[in-house]
Amino acid sequence: MFSRKLPLAIFAGMSMALLSSQAIAAGPKPVKPLQGYKCLAIDAPDSVMMDFNHPIPLRSAPSDNASVIAPASAIIAVNDPEVVDHGYVKSMNFAFKAGWVPTKWLKDYTSVHPGNTCTPYVMNDGKLGFIFGH
Repeated sequence: MFSRKLPLAIFAGMSMALLSSQAIAAGPKPVKPLQGYKCLAIDAPDSVMMDFNHPIPLRSAPSDNASVIAPASAIIAVNDPEVVDHGYVKSMNFAFKAGWVPTKWLKDYTSVHPGNTCTPYVMNDGKLGFIFGH
């Protein structure tokens, strides 16, 4: 009896592994570069990056008093050339909602990650993504 169940268990396990790998392969894919945009990276001290109570914000307007849309991601897409106003650069979240990030901690992606490249992309799920290279 045990010998009959073993091949079935192996088959079931292999089927689950195949389904899992197909689900991973079905993730977001880049569709086209986001023309007129470039990558900036947050380059802040660890004390700032690890302060989860006060993350670097993506704000609704270029002001310290504007509401926070979300924490800024470590890499952001900005217009090229950058749109800067009152110490904030215009950016967006992953759903392409416009927001403003303080310029204080931002640098060009290649300055923070020498020898590497970053290109903002529109993904097949309609969201913002990035393609990295070197």
